[in-house]
Amino acid sequence: MKKLGISFFLVLTLSNYVLAHEGHGVPGASQTPHGGVVQGNTELFFELVNEAGGIKLYPLTHDMAPIALADVVIDGSAQAPKKSKQPIKFADVEDHFEAKVDEKGAYRYILEITTKYKGKKGKVTFQVEPQN
Repeated sequence: MKKLGISFFLVLTLSNYVLAHEGHGVPGASQTPHGGVVQGNTELFFELVNEAGGIKLYPLTHDMAPIALADVVIDGSAQAPKKSKQPIKFADVEDHFEAKVDEKGAYRYILEITTKYKGKKGKVTFQVEPQN
């Protein structure tokens, strides 16, 4: 009975260490090039970097290599809870797209990006929490 109690205690204690692993440095876990959040479709990925002054979108291949902005056409909209969609104008800046989003005091909004890359259309969606 004493061995059973010790075994049970060890299983409970050690299981927390096994389950707490977050995947850092594990094969298959990818690091984002600019520290943002990555979402994608079948053609390409976008990395969203959310800053106090607005958002930045970096187009990436599935291997996380940058894509030239001239090869990608994007259009976007943002929708806060219980509000209507508002269109977003993106500006080309060096290796990324930038935009300012008026979140109208919302604690989060849905950013929907429609893409055209290599003649194929796609859609990417992010949930964004504004940085104030």
